[in-house]
Amino acid sequence: MGPSHSREQRRLQRRHRQQQGTEGETPQTHMSEISGSIAGPSTPATGISRRSTAAESLSDTAIDTPILTTALSYVSNRLLQKTKEHHTFIVTGDVLFSLFFRSKRATRAVELLQTSALSAKQKEVLVSGVLKATEKYGITRDGWVNNAGELAMRRFDMRSSDMEEVVTRSFAQKEIVFSGDGMTLLAVDFMYELRKMLHLLSKEMDGGEGAGSEEGPDAVDLSDMVELVRRLVSVEGRGRSLRRRAVEERYEKLVFSDHAWRVLGEEYERRFGEKGLRDGDDGSTSEVRDR
Repeated sequence: MGPSHSREQRRLQRRHRQQQGTEGETPQTHMSEISGSIAGPSTPATGISRRSTAAESLSDTAIDTPILTTALSYVSNRLLQKTKEHHTFIVTGDVLFSLFFRSKRATRAVELLQTSALSAKQKEVLVSGVLKATEKYGITRDGWVNNAGELAMRRFDMRSSDMEEVVTRSFAQKEIVFSGDGMTLLAVDFMYELRKMLHLLSKEMDGGEGAGSEEGPDAVDLSDMVELVRRLVSVEGRGRSLRRRAVEERYEKLVFSDHAWRVLGEEYERRFGEKGLRDGDDGSTSEVRDR
């Protein structure tokens, strides 16, 4: 990455040191090389669900949040011990809703996005750490750390410039999902995550490939989508509704239908009794836009 990413990493490292008292440099890392060693490529699948409560079970093999946090801490400690460096990754998908939003009690997988290349030693340490944590904490979920998020970007035929934008905006967003002595996980750009899920929801409603499955990296949960909209409305928008134009300004490869937009808006209004999504340009002062 360019100089702006290096400066951003140094700021994140200073923040991490203040929280953890950890010394060391924060190199960016690249996860596309590890999928075969840890989890192999995941099978694409989509599905829609709406949980009645946050405590509802995801699946028999999903990882409870306390176990996940402990396992990630173990991997983090091994990275620091073996590489003498602190590593920063970007995460997308299911883990956001258990570790950041706290709206799920369990996680299917920790999906990592690329930032830059891992050295052979760093890759070996990461793979070994994940496998040891799997055995040590009795994790039965195969591939609980993977690069399904990166594979999805390729499947969506996103350009390299789009992927670069995701990384840049994720670093600028500065939302920490997990922080340990040897590893920090940053949340992916929330606007990317929302548009990706709208894209998948549209495919599911159109009866696209993989429709009907509630497992896999592309499973769509309306409750998760509502959490994303709520975040964009309450924090980035300071209570202002999210305009469709603001969503469509980014990541044009992730097209979505009017129907999917309407279904999400209705679900948000059902839960909170107010509009979270709006069409058109009227009342532009109520629009959530880039800061």
